[in-house]
Amino acid sequence: MLYNSSITAKARSMTDEQLAAMHRLLAEYHRRLAKEAVLDVVQQYHADLAQRLADEAVLIPRRTEILRRLHDREQNSEDGDVDE
Repeated sequence: MLYNSSITAKARSMTDEQLAAMHRLLAEYHRRLAKEAVLDVVQQYHADLAQRLADEAVLIPRRTEILRRLHDREQNSEDGDVDE
C-alpha cells in the first residue's frame, strides 16, 4: 500500500514537461512494440495506443494553460473584477 501511495505522490509532483515527456516515451515504446508484433491485432493495438499517448503529450501544456485561465477567471469573478 505504501508503494502505491508513494507513486501517486510522485505523479502529483510531476511538472507538465515531465508528464509530456513520459507520454512521449511511452508512445515511442508502444511504436516499437507495434513494429515487433507478429499478430495484426496486437500491432494495431500498440500503434493506436502510441498515437493516443503522443496526442496526449501535445495536449498537456494546452490543458494546463486552459485550467490556469479558468482558475484566474474564477478568482476574478469572486473578487468582482470581471466586466460582463
